[in-house]
Amino acid sequence: MVDYNRLAATALRLINKNGRSISFVKLNETPADSDRPWNGPVAGETTIDLKGVFVPPNTVRQFGLTALGEGTEWKDLVTFSEEIIIVAQGEVDLREYTKVVDRTERWGIIGMQVLRPGDVTLLAFVGVRR
Repeated sequence: MVDYNRLAATALRLINKNGRSISFVKLNETPADSDRPWNGPVAGETTIDLKGVFVPPNTVRQFGLTALGEGTEWKDLVTFSEEIIIVAQGEVDLREYTKVVDRTERWGIIGMQVLRPGDVTLLAFVGVRR
């Protein structure tokens, strides 16, 4: 039987060793006035810092991959992405995050696919565009 916890630990170790620090950004959606939510949310954003490995999508496509594990509803993630970021996010749910900040550059997340065999999340493949 495969020890997915051990694989997840190995993935995290390798990404932490070879990746670079990035921040996932989620805009605040809490209404400023709960009686008038149409007036918009409180200004601000939530961030989570992770390490990620950037891979150009044409390298991934070279192996004939068009999907990697379970993901968002986005079709052709690899085709429309400028970069694919591989992260070992553990059990953090990244689906509500809409941007990635890499140094001074801001990328929009266009889709995500998660490799999650059984109950353990191994990796997320995050497609981004500027």
